[in-house]
Parts: sequence; structure tokens; C-alpha cells
Amino acid sequence: MSDARLTTEYLAELHVHLEGTIRRETAMTMSVQNGLPEPPQYEYSDLAGFLAVYGLVSGCMVTSHDFERVIFEHGEAMASQHITYAEISFNPSLHVADGWIDGVVRGRASVAQEFGIEIAWLVELVRGGSATANERALDIALTTEGVVGVGLVGNESISAAPLAGLVERAHAAGLGFMPHAGQVGGPDVVREAVEVLGATRVAHGVGAEPDADVLRLLVDRGVCLCVCPSSNARIGLKPNFRKFADLSIPLVVNTDDPALVPTTLQRELAVAETAHRLNRGALIAAAWQHRFGRHG
Repeated sequence: MSDARLTTEYLAELHVHLEGTIRRETAMTMSVQNGLPEPPQYEYSDLAGFLAVYGLVSGCMVTSHDFERVIFEHGEAMASQHITYAEISFNPSLHVADGWIDGVVRGRASVAQEFGIEIAWLVELVRGGSATANERALDIALTTEGVVGVGLVGNESISAAPLAGLVERAHAAGLGFMPHAGQVGGPDVVREAVEVLGATRVAHGVGAEPDADVLRLLVDRGVCLCVCPSSNARIGLKPNFRKFADLSIPLVVNTDDPALVPTTLQRELAVAETAHRLNRGALIAAAWQHRFGRHG
């Protein structure tokens, strides 16, 4: 199937966290099965509150069966929205040992077989994380079927420069790189992601808005911003997405954490079009153009 047809008929999503797709009823079931406390309600109003909920919910997903179940359930959700390709991130630092990785592989295969949806993985490094944990994440990225890139999460007040060596190893292996930068951090965080770490795609990136030089950097290098309107709004952010579009900075809209927001990709496209005056067709086309998992 040609890219031209895909851009007009089917959807791709590039910025969604596996841990953020866990349905509350599923989290409750897994917590009981794994002998864990009941997960919190999906209620928060700022980033700190979100991260507190996110960490506890992520911890409910322990076994390979848990991962396979969560992936399959998100496959069902994607199928109902006409999503046929998704780059989904997961964070190994949130999960103990490595036995669960088999569930990642099996879940991806099940979604492809049942729904015809291709999942490609991004494995997340963590700002300020231990060298051991980040080395483990890169090893998982380099050895797990279906991985097309690495991501970066964590406190944006911490420089990501110490991770440049790991990112370079990922680049050398043919993996893409999508760091979180400029979600709550300012323009300098976005500049570091592009100039120091070589990012061609940035998760959020909206912190670049007040700095003309950083905006020009994004324009000149064709960096794609993977933005999340409803996710931003839930933590009190109100970026001017139209400003980026007017500068011809590539944008794609995403759900980020669809179960916790909650939202769907179809809803995010509608919000982008009606509330932010973005072009739906251009957003859909950009997602296909800027995906890491290209074939042919």
C-alpha cells in the first residue's frame, strides 16, 4: 500500500505511552492478581499529580501476560479508530526484571494478527536515571523485535547531555530518537534535544514557543513536534500550536496517555482542527511522513 493512500485513508500515531493505555478496570484486575494495592483514580490537575498516578498504574503491569493483555486491549482501541500504525513507547525503568519482554513481543504479534495493525516500539531512557538502568533500556531497544527508536522521559530540569553516547549508539544501529523536551521545560531544553542529541522528532516541544532562535532551529532542521492537545490541557498547559504551524514546523497530534487523559486519536484530530485551527489532512500526512518505522 502506498504512502499516498495511507495518508488519506488510515491513521498513524507517533507519541503514545504503553503505560498510559492501561484501562482502569484492567489496572484494578492486574493489581489484585499481582498482590498490589488498588490503583488510584485517574484524577490529577498538574504534571506532578499525573506522574504520581502514572507511576502507580504502571506498576500494576508486572508479568508478560499483563503486557500482552494491555497491548491487545489497546489494539482493540486503535482498530476502532482506523489506526493502522503506531509507535508506542515503554519505560523499562518502571518494570522489574526482564521476563515481561516476551509479553511485549507476543502482544505486538497478536495485534498484527487480529487487527492488521503494525506496532513499532520506542524504548525510553530516563533523564537523571542510573547508568545501569539506561544501559539496560538501550540493550532492550537493540535486541527486542519491533523496536524502531528510543525515547527520553524524566525531569526536564536535568540535562540530557550525559545520555548523548547512548543516543549515538541508538542512531548507529539505525534507530530513531524522540525525546520529551519542552513539555514543561523551556527553549533551552528543546535546543539541547536537537543540537546535542540530534533529535529529528520531539515529543511536545511547545516550550520552544517564546524563543525565535529555537523556533528557527526547528524550521531549519525540519524537526517534527509530536504534540498532545488534550494531554497538555489536563495539566494546565495552553500552547499556541497555530504559531508552530504558521512557521511550517511539522506537527502531528497524539493521545500521549489515552486511558489517563482520557482521549482518542480521532478526538485529538477534531480538537486540533476546531480549537487550534490546524489542518486535519496535513496532520495525518505528517504522521506517516515522520514515522521511524518506514519500509521501502
